[in-house]
Amino acid sequence: MTDFKVLENYLSIDHQSYSDINLETLNHYIGSYVLNVPFENINVQNRQPIALDNKSMIEKIVDEHRGGFCYEQNRLFYQYLKAKGFEVYIVSATIKNGSSWAMEGSHMALIVILNQKKYLVDVGYADVPKAAIPVSSPDTIVDDVNGKFKVSKKDFQTFEMKKEVQKDWQIQYQFKDNPKVLDDFAKGIAFNQYNEESIFLQKLIISKAKPYGRVTMSNDHLTITKYGKKEKLRVTRQNYKQFLQRFFNITDINIQTLE
Repeated sequence: MTDFKVLENYLSIDHQSYSDINLETLNHYIGSYVLNVPFENINVQNRQPIALDNKSMIEKIVDEHRGGFCYEQNRLFYQYLKAKGFEVYIVSATIKNGSSWAMEGSHMALIVILNQKKYLVDVGYADVPKAAIPVSSPDTIVDDVNGKFKVSKKDFQTFEMKKEVQKDWQIQYQFKDNPKVLDDFAKGIAFNQYNEESIFLQKLIISKAKPYGRVTMSNDHLTITKYGKKEKLRVTRQNYKQFLQRFFNITDINIQTLE
C-alpha cells in the first residue's frame, strides 16, 4: 500500500482543516495538486516511458518537481482519493481539438461521488478549474480565475465538459459515465507515447495553474495568463531552462526538441 505522506507534504495538504470526506476537502486536494504539479509531456518529447505506478510518479513529482499528462496524473490522483476514503472511479473522454476530435476515449478523467452526487475531477488536463465540476446537476458553473467551466448532459451516459470562451460555451471534451480501468487506455497510452500523429509527440506542452491564472509553455512561446490578460514570451534554446525553473520549478533537465 502506498504511503502518500511524502506527496501530501510536497502539496502542503492541510490535514487539520480538511479531513472530512466532503466537497470542501476534495477541492482542497484538487487545488493543492494543480497548483504544485504541472501538466507536461517532457517524457514523451524525450522518448522516455511515462510514469504509470505510484512510486515512480510520486518520485517524479517530489524529487524532480515534474508532472505528467492524463494517464499519469489522474491515475495517481485516483489512487490518492481512494486512499483518503473517497468513492471514485475512472472514466474515458474524447478531447475536442478545434473542429476535430482526438482518438475516441483516449483521455482519462475521474468521477467522485459525494452524498449520491457525482462530480468531474481532472488534474490531468491542461486547462481545468481548481475544483470539482458537478455532473449530477448539469450546467452548474464553476467560476475559476482561469474562466468558467461546466458539465452539460448530452444523453443518458454522455456528458460534455465546457469552458466559456468569449461568452460562448466551447466543448473541451466529451466523456462517458462508465467506469474504466487503466488497461482500457492501453491503445491511447501507446498512441500518445509513440505515434508520430499524436499531439504529444508533435508539440511540447507544459502548463501549470497559478493563483493568478496559468502559465503554459510550448516549443515556441511561454504564455502567462494573469486574471484573463495574456503575455507571450518567445522560447529559445538559450532561455527555456530559465523558464522551466522560474515558472515551473523544474531544473536539471534537457528537452530534446529544444536542444
